[in-house]
Amino acid sequence: MSFISMDFALYVTLALVLYYIMPAAHRWIILLVASYVFYGYNDPADLGYIIITTVSAYICAYFIEKLTVGQKEYIKKRSEELSKEEKKAYKLAVKKKQKLILAAGLVLNFGILAYLKYANLPIAYINYYRIKWFGSTQMIPFIRVLLPLGISFYTFQTMGYLIDIYYGRYEREKNLFRFALYVSYFPQIIQGPISRFGQLAPQLFSEKKFDFYRIKSGFYRIMWGLFKKLVIADRLAGFVSSVMSQKEQYTGAYILLAVFFYSMQIYGDFSGGIDVALGVSEMFGIELAENFMRPFFSKSISEYWQRWHITLGTWFKDYIYYPLSLNKSIMKLGRNFREKGHEHIGKRIPIYIPMFFVWLLTGMWHGSQSRFVVWGLCNFVFIVLGTELEGISAKTVNALRLSERGLVMRSYRAFKTFWLMSFLRLFDINATAGEAFRAFRYMFINFRGFDIEKVYENLSLQKEDFIVVLCAIVVLFAFELIQRAGSVRKRIFSLPVPLQWVVLSLLVTAVSVFGYYGPGYDASSFIYGAF
Repeated sequence: MSFISMDFALYVTLALVLYYIMPAAHRWIILLVASYVFYGYNDPADLGYIIITTVSAYICAYFIEKLTVGQKEYIKKRSEELSKEEKKAYKLAVKKKQKLILAAGLVLNFGILAYLKYANLPIAYINYYRIKWFGSTQMIPFIRVLLPLGISFYTFQTMGYLIDIYYGRYEREKNLFRFALYVSYFPQIIQGPISRFGQLAPQLFSEKKFDFYRIKSGFYRIMWGLFKKLVIADRLAGFVSSVMSQKEQYTGAYILLAVFFYSMQIYGDFSGGIDVALGVSEMFGIELAENFMRPFFSKSISEYWQRWHITLGTWFKDYIYYPLSLNKSIMKLGRNFREKGHEHIGKRIPIYIPMFFVWLLTGMWHGSQSRFVVWGLCNFVFIVLGTELEGISAKTVNALRLSERGLVMRSYRAFKTFWLMSFLRLFDINATAGEAFRAFRYMFINFRGFDIEKVYENLSLQKEDFIVVLCAIVVLFAFELIQRAGSVRKRIFSLPVPLQWVVLSLLVTAVSVFGYYGPGYDASSFIYGAF
């Protein structure tokens, strides 16, 4: 059931009606049923995976907490009998058991995810080298696996919860069905955001009154998300695909335009889907975490990744980067370099080694193909270069008598960051890393041979569509510029009611009239839904 289908609109409407007529204390049950029906709608078999994740995490959390409670009771009863060393040894033994339970939960769930994503990767390499080295024509058949929608998102969310329980950040959810709702909450399950237990769970189970303001505000956000998805992203998909499939013929400015348009496409697609998820949640009185914060205005790649897919970046930072940066071996390595007089290297090691693994895993999260690993490591290299060259950059700016906070430098840094990130998107829209590098090279061949008529005639973007999408992109950037000063919706709601309805009518009309529903249109196809 796609976010952008009439079925989904009717489904959410029915769920809202049932939710608000249900006694407040039991409304979470409606959300649980709605979530499982929604997730099982396309393929009931997918429910098996989410049930395994839910039950395994629940059981692991139960035993981790049970050991914590047992430890406290044991030490309390024997506080006078046990020495300080004996207490410490007992705590370490308990922690070891808890660590084994945590490891079992992580291995099981990330193992399932890894199998579904990467089961065919070794087979592909074996087949490739059998052809290359031995000329064999007998191929090992691929394993038939279908990746359940959103499995990366709910796996990361649930494993984050389990890690938090291990560190004692929250008390575990004792009701299995309430925990199942946290794992499966339907507006976010397909493509995020990745929520934390302490932020989402209290909202799922708190008693709320019906509030027309929330319904109205959520609807505005849904329509804005549909505008980005249908008017911008889906209209550009055909052009980007056409250019990349014919990049030897359409070089230079065609590829540059495709790179720019793909940045608009993926942002409209992903952030548009997130807007729908946040808007639907708002109607239920639940506030999900923001996943985008005007990323195209970032002044560096580090800042870009603090504004793009925020919840995934935060997950990797909290559960991978920080634990690795505090790892004793890594800290010892940094200390050894400092003791040998390499102060700068010693300071960077606890930063760069964890960062390397974060970007390696981020690339692997996006897909099993090597191009995603290359993409992740390119991000790592650019961030390291940006950090190491900060001193030279500052001296250059001072020599030119420019201000870092001035319009010129801010515009330059935003422009540079946008295009660096756009060029890295070549790894998204090409089948291999080699194809991506070829596309980058072709971008600078025959750059002056651009003919707009070829775009209209041969590259799946009619003149009318071209005009519509350029206007829509201008609206998008204008909206985000205005949003820097505060919520646009709040400003709209401060207007007289008739003007509020005018704005809403214009938005609905734009989506209805200018939304792309042409040949090959697939309402179920969200780019990040595949993760």
